[in-house]
Amino acid sequence: MGRSNPPAPQHSRGRTAGVVGALVGLAAAGTAVGVTVARVAGRRVRAAQLGPAAAVAEERAAAQLRTADPLGTAARAADRTALVQADDGVLLSVEEIGPRDAPLTVVFVHGYTLSMGSWAFQRRTLAAELATANGHRPDARLVFYDQRGHGSSGRGRPERSTIEQLAGDLATVLETRVPRGPVVLVGHSMGGMTIMGLAALRPELFGPRIAGVALISTSSGQLAELNFGLPELLTRVRAAVFPVAAWTMRRRPALAERTRRLAADLVSVVTRSLSFASADVDPALGRYVDAMIAGTPVDVIAEFYPALAGMDEIGSLEPLRAVPTLVLTGDKDKMIPKEHSDLIVERLGRGGEATAEYVVVPDAGHLVLLEKPDEVSGALTALLRRVAADLSVAP
Repeated sequence: MGRSNPPAPQHSRGRTAGVVGALVGLAAAGTAVGVTVARVAGRRVRAAQLGPAAAVAEERAAAQLRTADPLGTAARAADRTALVQADDGVLLSVEEIGPRDAPLTVVFVHGYTLSMGSWAFQRRTLAAELATANGHRPDARLVFYDQRGHGSSGRGRPERSTIEQLAGDLATVLETRVPRGPVVLVGHSMGGMTIMGLAALRPELFGPRIAGVALISTSSGQLAELNFGLPELLTRVRAAVFPVAAWTMRRRPALAERTRRLAADLVSVVTRSLSFASADVDPALGRYVDAMIAGTPVDVIAEFYPALAGMDEIGSLEPLRAVPTLVLTGDKDKMIPKEHSDLIVERLGRGGEATAEYVVVPDAGHLVLLEKPDEVSGALTALLRRVAADLSVAP
């Protein structure tokens, strides 16, 4: 009979749990965040599935969440909420601001481990600007939705965690909530990749239906080569241990969640380093980000990671040349460095008849939409004015 190995000492197991937790947190922090209330807001979908009485009670709680103000943003409440059913039955949570018959609709697509709440600053600013643009009615409708597995949307089967599926979900949101009229798509990080996926899936939409695009802190591929701003030695360690963390998140999600909590302080430090460039980020914003990462299930993070790491959408950019496109990035983005935006702009072209406008925000990291919200909102407003002028819609 073979001799079994003795059990590891308790302190060794504790160190191992801490390391795994740190890796899980790093994997989660490694691409983006979501909203503080993701877990609670997720009850909205479940309540709708349970019946009218549960839905009423849950909607009351959701209304309280929507009026909460974790970032001091005086966030604009939704005029309408809806559930959109994807092609595989997954329910996607949608919120809208502005009239259904507005001459232009702006659809916001969030990133990996985020939710629609990541647009809190832009939601407030753009809603206020559009509501007063011509003195009496909004010139655009704002549509926000949670990607599958994120925020308050439902989850699909693991094999559906692909850019192609996310692009299909976006197409369904457009068909269901924006069946007519011109649309501007705004995507951050994985949201930008979703838009590129839609360009590959439905290129005919760009021009006739999709009148403008904004790609914020995103990439068209080669994400597996990112080093997150780490020294070479640590990059090698990361490459060796990330598969272990990914396996743990997929196969042992309960263990991964526990170890992630054990390493919460380390995760918080890593998150701030990867998300922001400014040294004076408001601690409340940091806590907001921490809460969102903690609110995204680790198995969702693991399921989407291979699709992101293996993505190659450089060939999907061609349809975007038919419409005005904003490419925006922070100059100190450690997650998806500026060079990835450089490549997108090079592919789209600048000058002459080219459509791309390039904005590089100084002293900003991957979460530029939260770190430098005024710069992002200003660039989006300029894009919307450009699109409106092309469409002869009042700015």
